[in-house]
Amino acid sequence: MGKAAVRKPERQSEPSLVSVDEAGASLGVSASTVWRMIRRGDLDSVRMGGRRLIPEDALQARMQRRQGENLAPFTEDHPIFRLVGAGRSGGQAPGARDKHAILDR
Repeated sequence: MGKAAVRKPERQSEPSLVSVDEAGASLGVSASTVWRMIRRGDLDSVRMGGRRLIPEDALQARMQRRQGENLAPFTEDHPIFRLVGAGRSGGQAPGARDKHAILDR
């Protein structure tokens, strides 16, 4: 008598998972930025065996969202440049404490 072949149930293909460092390299950002994105909910992740892993489809979705964003060009008339030197006034001009008043102009 021969043994009957035991069929293993077909597993659904698991999504490819990458580490935080690999995700950072794919996105062109640091691992710290990837952690920040995870905490903010901007990037999905899973915890497996004490490691935080990111599904590749979440990376693809993040890259597509980022490509769709239209960022204004960063030029010299950007409000941040009004702060240059604001903290070095020696008490004569607005100082660092006044940064919000400077930016809100």
